[in-house]
Amino acid sequence: MSISRNCAAILALLVSLPLVSCNGSVSSGSGTAPTLRVANLAYGAPNNFDVLQGSTKLATNLAYGQATVLSSTATGSSTITFDPTGTTTASITANVTLANGSSYSILAVQGSTALTSLTVDQPSPSLASGQAQLSFVNAAPGEGALDFYVTAPTATLSGAVPSKSNIAYAGDGLTVTPVPLTLNSGDYRVRAIKNGDASNTVVFDSGPLVFAAGDQPVLVAVPVSGSASAIELVSLGADSTVTTITDQRVQVRVGNFAPANGAIDAYFDQNNVSNALTGAFATNVAQNVAGTAYQPLLPGAYHASFTATGQTTELVGSDLTLVAGTSISVFAVGVLNQSSPYNLQLLVLHDDLRAPATGMAKLRVVQLSPDLGAGGPIDLVPLTITGSGTTVGQTIIRNLAYGGASTYVSLAPASYTLAVVPTGLQTPLLPTSAGVTVTLKADTVTTLIVAGCEHPNTGVVCASSNTPLQFQQLTD
Repeated sequence: MSISRNCAAILALLVSLPLVSCNGSVSSGSGTAPTLRVANLAYGAPNNFDVLQGSTKLATNLAYGQATVLSSTATGSSTITFDPTGTTTASITANVTLANGSSYSILAVQGSTALTSLTVDQPSPSLASGQAQLSFVNAAPGEGALDFYVTAPTATLSGAVPSKSNIAYAGDGLTVTPVPLTLNSGDYRVRAIKNGDASNTVVFDSGPLVFAAGDQPVLVAVPVSGSASAIELVSLGADSTVTTITDQRVQVRVGNFAPANGAIDAYFDQNNVSNALTGAFATNVAQNVAGTAYQPLLPGAYHASFTATGQTTELVGSDLTLVAGTSISVFAVGVLNQSSPYNLQLLVLHDDLRAPATGMAKLRVVQLSPDLGAGGPIDLVPLTITGSGTTVGQTIIRNLAYGGASTYVSLAPASYTLAVVPTGLQTPLLPTSAGVTVTLKADTVTTLIVAGCEHPNTGVVCASSNTPLQFQQLTD
């Protein structure tokens, strides 16, 4: 499969049997003896796998996105086991019947309730010159049935008919024989919509791809986290390459954390288009709130700008390049007519939406209070409050300056009493020595914004502000 993002995404590494590079080639079967490969497509699995066919080892330390080469095998019943690497106890067992004239891909996947197998039976194709064949498999149990549209890269979906419709979850431990889609080689784009969705909301967008003559990929939809889509496609090529095709859209959200500003509208314009009330990305974003959930935009060059609500005159703006497959937050911060670093500006944060370790929570802190601690760095600390007083616990985030974002830290899910203190000191500043209760749930990603002013309506930086110091908790 020739994909515009091909070699950079190929993950075929470290398997005991030879794996094939971008230029490798293995026949998908002659129509006589069956061929077989195994692949690890269990996103988020806690371990790699050693894979056996009966007592014969097919792969060692098979990681997510890796596959063995297609190799001839005997016909008849066969048992494939996926053992956590270094063990001899199978966590996944696939019982398959292998017949002449087919290629079999035995996949480890995340099933409806636990790790499971999925067998893809791909009969030997008959391709005319200049053609390619795509086989779609749905291994994402939480997404329901999917309609796939394979179009020219710039085509709209208005009035389009699905190229492959109602592709349901293939099932735990089952065998699926997909009906391939034959098309001429060339430039394409793959998008998915949930079957029956009257709004035709795109849930996956591959961006531009190239399918070359003779390509016969199996495109497996698997669940992922941290992307504009809840799925990605993993392409298993007939030459045994493995390519991940992630959703190319950019997840964008905006927020208004400029303490002296009123409500704002947000715009993301391309091609020097002037702001227009009908084209706002978000409207009436109040102070100290994130104005939107994440919304997808196509990658490219944009001018981001914020205006007073209902107006088109820019208060603050910046040119941005949105990179495919990323997630960002764009916040208005600072105070109008102040000098750097407290001036009104756009702050762009690169967000990591990948799920935390199972059963844990992920937390990031962003310091957007311009006069907190007289402008010096702060720490985030947990408090324990008893009848005898307040005890400051072990620091969670250290030395965070204004306009800065911490790294993500992993914490046990719980309700925490949190406060900020000037770095090196012990006296809590927010909002009093009592701190603020923040609940972090398991398997969630949270951004905690330190917003407002410590001394509203006083001093220089916050002289015109009436926004008190506060935490704003955003679910990423």
